Amino acid sequence: KSNGTAGFLDMLGSVPWKKHVHLHVSDKNTRADLNAILSGYQEGWHVCTCGPDRYMDGVIQAAEQQGFPEESRHLEYFSVPEQPDYVNHNFTLKLAKTDREFLVPADKTATDVLAENGIHIDVKCSDGICGVCKCGLVSGEVEHRDWVLSNKQKETSIILCQSRAKEEGGIVEIDL
Repeated sequence: KSNGTAGFLDMLGSVPWKKHVHLHVSDKNTRADLNAILSGYQEGWHVCTCGPDRYMDGVIQAAEQQGFPEESRHLEYFSVPEQPDYVNHNFTLKLAKTDREFLVPADKTATDVLAENGIHIDVKCSDGICGVCKCGLVSGEVEHRDWVLSNKQKETSIILCQSRAKEEGGIVEIDL
C-alpha cells in the first residue's frame, strides 16, 4: 500500500536481480495492472503468488483471463484459509509398493500414522498449505483438504497432512 509499510524494500534494492524488481505502490498511484503484467501467456509459463487473499485473488483472476491454465496458477498462503466443517472418519491408507496397510483413525492424520509406523514423510506446515508432504495417489476417493494442488494434480497426488478418504472406511492407495 505504501513504501512505509512495505517489507524488504532495503533488501530488494540490493539483490543481484534488482533491475528486475518493479514496485507498485497504491498510495503513489502505481498500482499493478495485473492483466498487462501477465499478458502474452506462452505454453510452459507459470504464475506464482503469495500475499493477502484479495491480492492473490486478483493475480489468479488476471492469470486466468490471460490464458494461464489452472495447473499453471499457483498460490502460497501465509495462513490457513477458512475451511469447511470437515468430518473426520477412519480410513485405510495402503502403500502401493509394499501392500502394507494402516488404519488412519479419525483423530489422526495419514502423516501421523506413517510416522508412528517408522515411515518418514517430510512435513512442514501440517495445514495443507505448503505441499511438502505431497505424494502420488494410486487409487481411492479422496477428500482433498489442501490449498496447494490444482484440480489436475488432485487426480494423481495427495497432500498427506490433511487429505483423507472421502467416505468412512475408504481405502486410499499412495505411492511414496
